[in-house]
Amino acid sequence: MSLKFTEPFPPFDLSKLAKKTSKVCVVAIIGKGRYSAFTSKATLLNPTIGKNVFKGLEDFCTEDISEDEMEYYYDPFQQVVYIHYSSLLDTQRLANLCLKMDSDVAQQDFHTIWESEEFHHAKTWLLLFCISHIIVLVHPGSSFDPSYIRIFRILDNVRNQLQGLMSEQLQSFPISKDWYVNGRPCSPRVLFVFETTLLDVTSDESETKVRPQRNPPLKRLQHATEDQIYRLLRKSRVITNISNNSLFAVPANQEFVYIHNQKTDINDPVLYFLLQLRNSHTVNKDGEPSKGGKSYQTNRRTNQGSPGRNDGTTRSNITNKAPSNSSECSFHDFLWPHIQLAFTKGFDDNVGKRQIPALFEMTTAFTWFSLAAKLYQFFFHDLDMKSPVFNKMRFKLDVDIRFSENRCSKVLPGAENAYQDGLPTHYTFSYHISKFNQAKRVFAQYARGPAYDKYLRQLEESCEKWWKSGRQLCEEVSLTGQHCVNPLHRLPDSAETEENRHLPVMPHSSHVKTKAACNCGRKQTEKDDPFSHEAANFEFYDSLEKICCSSLQHIEIPVFKPDTDCFVASPLVTSNGCFHLRDASKADLAQGIANLSLALSLGQSGGSDLFNSTTLNHDSLAEPGNSHQQEIRLTQPEVERVFDRQHSTTEYLPGMINSDSPSGLLPKFSSWSLCMIGKTSSYNHTQGLELPGFFHGSNFLLPWDITIQMERDKWPGLGEANKKSKQKRLTKNQLFHSVSLSTHQDVREQGEVVVRVYIGIEYECPRAHRFFCSGPDKIIKVSSSSSVKDTAHKLLTCDMPLYSACPCRNPKGHVAQLMRVYVASPEGPICITLKPMVQPGPQPHCPLFHPTMDDYIRLPPGGIWVLRLPHIYIGNGQVYSKPTDMSQPTMCRLMKGIFGYQHVDT
Repeated sequence: MSLKFTEPFPPFDLSKLAKKTSKVCVVAIIGKGRYSAFTSKATLLNPTIGKNVFKGLEDFCTEDISEDEMEYYYDPFQQVVYIHYSSLLDTQRLANLCLKMDSDVAQQDFHTIWESEEFHHAKTWLLLFCISHIIVLVHPGSSFDPSYIRIFRILDNVRNQLQGLMSEQLQSFPISKDWYVNGRPCSPRVLFVFETTLLDVTSDESETKVRPQRNPPLKRLQHATEDQIYRLLRKSRVITNISNNSLFAVPANQEFVYIHNQKTDINDPVLYFLLQLRNSHTVNKDGEPSKGGKSYQTNRRTNQGSPGRNDGTTRSNITNKAPSNSSECSFHDFLWPHIQLAFTKGFDDNVGKRQIPALFEMTTAFTWFSLAAKLYQFFFHDLDMKSPVFNKMRFKLDVDIRFSENRCSKVLPGAENAYQDGLPTHYTFSYHISKFNQAKRVFAQYARGPAYDKYLRQLEESCEKWWKSGRQLCEEVSLTGQHCVNPLHRLPDSAETEENRHLPVMPHSSHVKTKAACNCGRKQTEKDDPFSHEAANFEFYDSLEKICCSSLQHIEIPVFKPDTDCFVASPLVTSNGCFHLRDASKADLAQGIANLSLALSLGQSGGSDLFNSTTLNHDSLAEPGNSHQQEIRLTQPEVERVFDRQHSTTEYLPGMINSDSPSGLLPKFSSWSLCMIGKTSSYNHTQGLELPGFFHGSNFLLPWDITIQMERDKWPGLGEANKKSKQKRLTKNQLFHSVSLSTHQDVREQGEVVVRVYIGIEYECPRAHRFFCSGPDKIIKVSSSSSVKDTAHKLLTCDMPLYSACPCRNPKGHVAQLMRVYVASPEGPICITLKPMVQPGPQPHCPLFHPTMDDYIRLPPGGIWVLRLPHIYIGNGQVYSKPTDMSQPTMCRLMKGIFGYQHVDT
């Protein structure tokens, strides 16, 4: 009974075997295998066994050996146990692993897998050196691999350290004291097999048939290889004179190197079987089987001393005679004499003058399998006591990791110094990343090997720890794009938590200061770089309001006024790029329309807030004095506008009012300001405005002449005194007209009046330089007589850019921003209106910003009014900053149509 299995203990009862008292010889085959799916390095043993036992990795036992990586074959007739160890050193298994790694992205890197495999491979070799009598080391090349010497030396050192522990494991087995004290039955004999040769043996065989040679080239090559291997092993002290003290031994008087002279791989199994069939049924001309037509069993039985016969032949009948022709020497003829010697005399490979008995012992199959299973458990499972030894073994095996560890640990301090060199006291995350990348380049220049990633992570952790140990800079960026220069801190009004409790309390600051004027433009002072909407458009101007502008007449711009202490920012919902409130209830809508209908039915044109907020067509109202009450009809958009005027008192608008803002919401504070700095009569068109910061000659308002069509007796001419105490009124309703510009004349035809209005658009740069423009990017110029050459035509008919180049001499080329609009309103008979609409970014994504939800702002007559525009435009959660590309000034602009007028009652 013979059986092949993949575990150290066979799955059957060894006590029932025949010859159960006979001792066994253990032969292990290790090393490297060539790439072949149908054969393996253990296929060499098949002629010796007499059966096709060991096949390629594509056979039925592939899944089994993928786990334990060892397959056993026990031949009870020959009393030999064959062990084949398969590892990643076999090219077929290595190729399969590479295919698996290529398809599975979750696999570890190859070096990690190889390191673990090499450690497991070394432990398996050590186990085989402790349980085997003969070890066949196979190499696919034609020369000895010197890397084996390093592994042999490491295994010998580890075996000596584990010898005491292995003795404790073997004391319970029926073996000799020398066996369990030394932890092995003998110093195993190692045989070297090379699967290829560089010699051309075909020509040598033809010459040998004609004239046999005493020492053919192949035989001489084998002997020369033996001498070379022996010298290498002795020089490196892998083998010594006393075999008991060495990891293994090589025979002194027997051949221990075998070189294949024929290729035995089966590349195409179908072609192989066809060739076997043809050879088995080929006869010569005499009707006898041809020489090449002998079957596998026939050829096997013709070999001298073949142990595969089942005709009662015993080991004593087998001779050790090698064939005279080296070309006919098979692997069986090479291996079997060593097995025969193990059964007869045992191995005594000691050399030198000191004759010390060599340890050699054999035991029964039952005892050996039990002992092998015990040591397998000792090496691969019970690792508590052996962990320090195996850790040293792992460290010695992986030369690459040792080199890489030493190299990377030496480079790491230099990379850390590169990071720390020239660092400011505090810096931002982006600067930290740039410095880390610089340190990483220094590290990558000199670091090598598999430990690169490990030490790179250490470098990253070290740099981050250095940065976070009190060197973090606040990451907040101002609305103008400047970083806060303070260390990482929390704001005075922020809540204290466990994460920020250790941080200092201070406001944001970029240390960038500009100079700006107040709401009315009469006082200039330094302005801190704003980090919030409120600081940019309200707090600065409100602080100057108390010392400069508070005494002036203001037109209040509507803001949010809560009626409770619990108010929050409105939850805005985006839809197609626009923001809107959540839908109002139907009851609220019905109530609003009912109130509107009641006000209209009563004719309350001025008594209802809802009605006052509605802009109606003047043709729909009855003339004064007409007793007939005209019915007023409102369209659906007008009804919606009336309802939208109901401002919320519990939710405010986060940001500024713009064309995309939801209806019914107001901001907490106004980003605009409208105040009167003096009477219209105080303006001198030859001197301009007396305000600080203006360039010489650029402080003049531009004239705007408006021609009014009217009846002769309604109004006196310009410059005439009001001699009549009573005058008829033109109309009670407000008449809106489009702007018309005409040449100024003192005398007009009967029924025409020319009204002159002075307007101006002011730009202000961060250095507080100010100037008026007469058109896009055109600064006002005056003649030598201080008379203004330009008119307001372009201010009325063109979009004015929101940003313009400042003429101040500065290398950085400061850009001035449109900050104020001036109007010197007349006493009558018209009222000047303002409708500012600012587009601070490119369309179509940028909305239009305006101060109120009303269409027009009416300016009281007889005053010089100043509309201060926002410094920063913020709406719908987005900041519209100054564009970096100033080559397209029309991208940001004040829309034309800001100035208008309407008739007033007398």
